[in-house]
Amino acid sequence: MPANPLLLLLVTVLLANCSGDKHLPSSNPPEYDPKKVYTAPSVAPPQTAPQTTKAAEPVPPSVELPPLEPRPHERGKWKKVPVKPESLQLFKDIKTPCEALSKVVEGLGSTQLFAGADGAVLKKSLGSEADAIARWLDEEVAESLKQSLGPTATHCALPTKPRKIGKLYAPYQAPRIVLTHGSSNTSFLIAQATPSQVPDAAREFPPQVQEAPPGWVGKKTTRRTAGNYSSRMLVLGGKVRKCPSPDGEVPGDFEFAVVLDQTIADSSSVRTVHIGLHASATLKGQVSEDATIQYIDVDLSTVAERGGTEVPASVRRRHSQFRFVPSQNELWPGFPTNITGLSEAGWDLEGATQQEDSFVSDAAAAVMLWGGQTYLDAQKEWRKPNTCVEITFEPATKTQSFAPSKSYQVQTELRTKMEQALVPARFKEAKERPRERNGTVTPREDKSEPGRPATFTYQAPGTRVRHSGFFVGAVSRAGVAQAKQEEWELAPSAYVLEFKSHIVQEPLNFMNPQFGMQMSSNGFDAYVEATIPLRLKEDDGQWVGEGVMQYTTRTTTQPAQCEIRIQGTGTTTFHVNGGSISSDSEPFAVNLIILPGQSGEVAETHCTSAQSPAKLKELLQSQGAQVGDAHTVTKGGGWSSAFSFTRFKTFNWNKKGYDIGGWTPVINSDVVAKKTMRVNCSTALSRCQEETTLTLRLADEPDAGASSAR
Repeated sequence: MPANPLLLLLVTVLLANCSGDKHLPSSNPPEYDPKKVYTAPSVAPPQTAPQTTKAAEPVPPSVELPPLEPRPHERGKWKKVPVKPESLQLFKDIKTPCEALSKVVEGLGSTQLFAGADGAVLKKSLGSEADAIARWLDEEVAESLKQSLGPTATHCALPTKPRKIGKLYAPYQAPRIVLTHGSSNTSFLIAQATPSQVPDAAREFPPQVQEAPPGWVGKKTTRRTAGNYSSRMLVLGGKVRKCPSPDGEVPGDFEFAVVLDQTIADSSSVRTVHIGLHASATLKGQVSEDATIQYIDVDLSTVAERGGTEVPASVRRRHSQFRFVPSQNELWPGFPTNITGLSEAGWDLEGATQQEDSFVSDAAAAVMLWGGQTYLDAQKEWRKPNTCVEITFEPATKTQSFAPSKSYQVQTELRTKMEQALVPARFKEAKERPRERNGTVTPREDKSEPGRPATFTYQAPGTRVRHSGFFVGAVSRAGVAQAKQEEWELAPSAYVLEFKSHIVQEPLNFMNPQFGMQMSSNGFDAYVEATIPLRLKEDDGQWVGEGVMQYTTRTTTQPAQCEIRIQGTGTTTFHVNGGSISSDSEPFAVNLIILPGQSGEVAETHCTSAQSPAKLKELLQSQGAQVGDAHTVTKGGGWSSAFSFTRFKTFNWNKKGYDIGGWTPVINSDVVAKKTMRVNCSTALSRCQEETTLTLRLADEPDAGASSAR
């Protein structure tokens, strides 16, 4: 069929007069430039059959957000904008959190997108794709807000995303030659279009969640969908610092952005649409002296850019400063109240539409709804005791020795953990520890300022109790310190270990057939005691010490023709070679490694001369003993032998001692803990019983170290 001459002439004129870039832009331009003419792109060629090899996992296309500040080539200037009262009535007549959330979703979603005259033009240009884009935007905004707000939005009836994304776009047949409307500089553009045989097959990429860094709360989520003829991206979220600064400021930030690029082809044209909405806010919360969020200042920057084949190119930027107070109401925590507009400024305001003003208001609503909830989440963190601040004492805790009824002046301040800066604080609920009326602390409350610490007076009791002192809590604009964790107490006592052991071994009585005589041997009643002062080694935190052990052993051997009597009195050393002492109730644990010295009893052999057999006399004479009343003395047996006999296998050779654990705490006493061991030390030939008691006592008590005589 011959070509139409008029059509050929039109094409020739157009090609001759076109100026500027001759290449058509991509269907997914990374950034919209309002000074550049956007034209219809070529339609992608038909897709080929799937390959047998597995394709690489696709990655979401990179998208640049609309810049908040003007580019160098843009003309215009910032102008003051009066704060409109209606812009502060964002949540008027809202009665529930879900209503507020729905309002924000609608404002940031399809309602805002298609509002006003420009919105109507945009919706018309999108054609049959408008409804699908509106659903996508509402669903993504709702999903992002739900994740950001957590339990507050969990049960709200908001647009729900389908589990799997389907084929969003129907196949179309585009003409081979398409005349499209261009800018005022070029009345028509020509594009070569190839009919598509498949749907757009848009792909939804997994959300990219950026968690807040350590020391912050919150997160930011980026959601992307891309196909052959479309690219969509939504960003929503931010973060708030967990700990206030020393002056009570809590920084935060928030970001919301939607970038949409769409190519639409129908029976008569190929059109492009670009939408870029970007809101970025810097937040600064102020904490009151009772550690609750007082108000939040917001500096919000917004930019709304639109353009395309049939959509007038426009870029509008706005700076807004406002303040709001998040509600502390348990039924609706974080809801924005007392909204106050501070200032506004706009860039290149000529031609600004109601739709662009609406985006600023809707972005402000999103910032406040998200910010109120997130700041309360951060508030929970800085109100956790001792998370952000800590109490300091002068003199420091556990540095003053106990003296009965003595008064101690203690200056108390609050510091931030991060900066170690002094913070004005209110100290309250001062109480004696470990129980009330254990001494006296006054006053019960006081305030501190930099250069003027809070001062408490603690009068010690007449008799010391472990952990004697006081505890106090503090609240400030930088955080909270919990009373039970930050206490002042007198210096921990040194310890003494009291060791007492009693071993009774029955004598071995028998008739010796070799010598033809009665024998009785090795019966004894031994008692030992030791008092060992303990000291804490700085290098490894182990308790060690040494002292004198006294032993007294008397024989219980029965009268016989030949007797072996074990007996003696004297002293030796007793060592504590390490161990740990944790005397607090949670957890209580005492473990000491002891090494008693060798007791020096002697074994005396007595045999009467009249009854001594000749063979026994010869044996005694060979060992240098006197003939007559046979009498020999050797070392051996006694308390040390019996004590070690039952514990030989449990001896710790590395630590050089017996590891003694399993102590029983003693409440409200100068005695810290006790350990009693009752041991059967019998052998096959004789019975033996042991009872050993270890007592761990405070060293600075009047009775400490005293042991009963025996």
